[in-house]
Amino acid sequence: MVKRGFSLAEALVVMAIISIFFAAATKIITTRPKPKIQVNPHGYFECYKLGGTQYQRSVREQLEIENKAANPCTFIPPAGTAFFGLNTYGPGGLYHSSFEPNINNALKITVGTNSITFQSDTQSYVLNADDTADNNDTEYNAKLFFEAIYSDSMIYNGGAYNEGIMISW
Repeated sequence: MVKRGFSLAEALVVMAIISIFFAAATKIITTRPKPKIQVNPHGYFECYKLGGTQYQRSVREQLEIENKAANPCTFIPPAGTAFFGLNTYGPGGLYHSSFEPNINNALKITVGTNSITFQSDTQSYVLNADDTADNNDTEYNAKLFFEAIYSDSMIYNGGAYNEGIMISW
């Protein structure tokens, strides 16, 4: 007698092999690919005083995005940036540099006579000239920093320094 088709045992073996394959592949089939991380362009934000008027300026990828009079300056942190550098020059001898993680809220910044005030929706902080007694935060080091790294900055201003703060990312 000529055999036509598969026996029940043969069909069960094929079904067992296919089920093992699908059991092993479920993790691959059900997992979505991770979205690509958007890379933010590097840039900086300045809040500075020039001739008694306070200005805010934004630069991204070496292109000036904004430069306007503002009192207070409003810094809206770019999304996806993990660390920010804060550097000040003046006022009243205020030379400060720090590295801040995760600034998530918009900041309103005012450059005063001897201080710089930061205000968010929930808190405010005043950075005073006498808070910077550290020997590393001198006017000389601040000038070197702005001249060497941010020579196109309005705080550096071609060597005629303006008082203000720079937030870089």
